[in-house]
Amino acid sequence: YAQGKSALFTLLVFVGAPISQTIYGMLLMNFILSKAAESGFTNWGGCLGAGIFGGLGMMASAWYQGKSAAVACDALGETGKGMVNYLMVLGIVETVALFVLVFSMMVL
Repeated sequence: YAQGKSALFTLLVFVGAPISQTIYGMLLMNFILSKAAESGFTNWGGCLGAGIFGGLGMMASAWYQGKSAAVACDALGETGKGMVNYLMVLGIVETVALFVLVFSMMVL
């Protein structure tokens, strides 16, 4: 793109990949709110910790997924090859956010 080439439409897949961590954050938030709404709730420290550390873990995953996606966009734009390999790398980074979500829910 910087060299005057037209951008491929498939690059949008890479650009939108880190947005999924926002959905995981909303799921964690709703889970925390449902736990806090239960009668006899006393685990506010666990909820606070799950929210803070879960959010930081998802942020780190989204950050590195964005960096990986930027490199994938650059490589795909240069060569036009390797789309599936780049998606697999993004999927591995995505798995980190899913683990953070599940482990944060297990803490509660």
